[in-house]
Amino acid sequence: MALLRPVPPPLAALAVLAVLIAMAAPQIDLSAASVDPDATITGLHARVGPLEDWKIRVHDSATPGTVTIALQSPDGRQQARDVALTGQTNEDRSRELAASIALVIEQWDDPPEAPPPDPTPAPAPDHAPVAAPKPAIRGWLGLGPRLGLASALVEGGLDLQGGTWLVREHLQPLGSLGWSATGREGLGLHTVRIGAGLAAGAPLLAGRLWLGGHALTHAAWTRVHDARTATVWASSTELGGLLQVRGGRWLAGVRTGVELSLPQLRAHGTLARLDRGPVLWFLGLSFGVVFG
Repeated sequence: MALLRPVPPPLAALAVLAVLIAMAAPQIDLSAASVDPDATITGLHARVGPLEDWKIRVHDSATPGTVTIALQSPDGRQQARDVALTGQTNEDRSRELAASIALVIEQWDDPPEAPPPDPTPAPAPDHAPVAAPKPAIRGWLGLGPRLGLASALVEGGLDLQGGTWLVREHLQPLGSLGWSATGREGLGLHTVRIGAGLAAGAPLLAGRLWLGGHALTHAAWTRVHDARTATVWASSTELGGLLQVRGGRWLAGVRTGVELSLPQLRAHGTLARLDRGPVLWFLGLSFGVVFG
């Protein structure tokens, strides 16, 4: 039976101290291939001093040129992050790694930085289609002769007319001022007409022609002259077709149809008699300018 010799008190104290130091020593695992473990540990001790109860593990990450460091503090809190190492040698990269680990330890108890607020999104650009400017209103003003024919009556005159093309040039409000005259054997009729109306149609041949129908209503003042002179008011309405040939700044037009005169005018002179109305065929020409 072997006898146990008592351990001398100094040796026992040294053994207990060794166990305590081993238990308190930091656990550092530097398995990353791009650094020198000894140089890294030396750099860490130079920067932060002793690392009792700290656990540090460093290994290569999936991204070339970076390592992953995982730290656990003595109270059990943990952090992990990737660190890029740009040194050209192991010694340079070891110094970088030691500085990075020391910075994490020094800032361990600092509150985490709040993420930057999301930038206020810029207002979406207004992609609403910009309304095209409205085309300028175009119109015309022309002067030309007018011929009227009825049973036993030939009447000639001059008309000043104008209009404006609207609604994609499908409508034309019209204005008219005209004079006409006829006579026989000393009996003469002079008529002045003023009126307005509307034409409806469409442009043709890229806008060079305009074709449609029109209606014009006039107030007509007629002076009857023979041995005596008299005046009379009546109304007349043109119903017919309208053709216009248009250039850049000029216009030539022709209109034809019937004119209805109410009431019918019956003039008696010394030697002749003239009846105007109720229906008169007319032909009118216009030569003018385009504006707008």
